[in-house]
Amino acid sequence: MKKRIYIIILTLLLVGGAVVCALRWQAWFGVPEEPLWSGDTLDYVMPYPTDETALTFLVLGDIHSQLDSEDYDTLAARVPHRDAVIQVGDWLERGQGYYRQQLLREWTNSALAGTPVIACPGNHEYNKGLPKQLSEVWKQTFAHPNNGPIGVPGVSYYLDFENLRIVAIDTNPLDRLVYLTRTLTWLRNLMNQAGDKFIVVVMHHPVLSVGKGRFNALIYSTFRHALGEADLVLAGHDHSYMRRAPFVVLNTAGKPKQQRYHYTPEVTDTTPVYGVLNVSNHPSSISNLQFSVYRLDDGALIDSFDVKHD
Repeated sequence: MKKRIYIIILTLLLVGGAVVCALRWQAWFGVPEEPLWSGDTLDYVMPYPTDETALTFLVLGDIHSQLDSEDYDTLAARVPHRDAVIQVGDWLERGQGYYRQQLLREWTNSALAGTPVIACPGNHEYNKGLPKQLSEVWKQTFAHPNNGPIGVPGVSYYLDFENLRIVAIDTNPLDRLVYLTRTLTWLRNLMNQAGDKFIVVVMHHPVLSVGKGRFNALIYSTFRHALGEADLVLAGHDHSYMRRAPFVVLNTAGKPKQQRYHYTPEVTDTTPVYGVLNVSNHPSSISNLQFSVYRLDDGALIDSFDVKHD
């Protein structure tokens, strides 16, 4: 009888410990001491007059807090006339309290400081545990409009320019049926109402996955037809570069992962990259979207393609 009681007590202790660790693991393990630094929220609003008929965006993939001020200086020098930065999630590493301070320090001390930021949350911007929730730190870091499908500022949202509509989708809670249904309806309405604007969608988990073990059947089955009508769909998560138009997956600083193809991609690369998106309206009334991809280490061009509206 006593042996059985001991086993029950030990089991309860082990289960209780596992639950506590699931809730608090990132507060206890692997998080450096937070430095003394405060910085401004990274805003999407362009603080200067722009010619919206010709816009240039620097596009960053997964970063995982691996870039410093010198890296951002290099990117700023390579794309000197950028209007904004687009980032596809997993900018911060888990343990966001520390890494938010690091991001603000490195960004604010670089030549990219003041550049508007258009971002979507990745899975590393979510706190692991029971329940999984978007970190308050991410919400504090990025200021985005409150025009999404569920009324939560900066999670899923859209931005309009003269020739361009950018739609950002939070793909993390899509396993919840209500959120998935509302997001898909909201997305289809935005695409149908865009008129002649280019449609660029920004999301973390890709519709077409290139990484081994990264395929997400729910996102694939839900969004591949709707997003197949977009002009460009930018995603991350797979830590590789892949293009099968209009779908693009980028990795800027995440540790490269083994590739496995569920389809035939047009272009792939396993090295860290960044993108440059140009949207223009030519006098001949033919609008043009150009997307180019460069290796992070040496700036070499590895891919480029155009999308046109007549």
